[in-house]
Amino acid sequence: MISATKPFVKFHKYDAELASDVHALNSAGYNSDDIWVLKWNPDKNHSNQRNNFYKYSTHFESAVGHIDSMAHFFDNGGKELRTRLEKLGLTKDECSALVRELQETDYTCLLVVRDLKDNIIKMND
Repeated sequence: MISATKPFVKFHKYDAELASDVHALNSAGYNSDDIWVLKWNPDKNHSNQRNNFYKYSTHFESAVGHIDSMAHFFDNGGKELRTRLEKLGLTKDECSALVRELQETDYTCLLVVRDLKDNIIKMND
């Protein structure tokens, strides 16, 4: 089901801050159907880029908590990531821009929240 409003999107690293944001959203009453963690996985794109392998593979376990029980977790390559973002209510251009920024920065995932109404989590700087 696509919401009439755009979902809130925040760039993240897969770490304790992400787990903290997901916990805060759950505590505020958001359920797992409204919270998505979308991780870009270059291995699923069959990438041979060594720096991307180390950037995304070796630091993957640094998140704490069981966020997979509090949010939907999606770990896939660029095309599938764009498709999932579209299903969550973003345009093709927005999806492409978000995935491109993930690929070009130190961020490893996106936190997507449907109908975020309060300042529950800190915005990116």
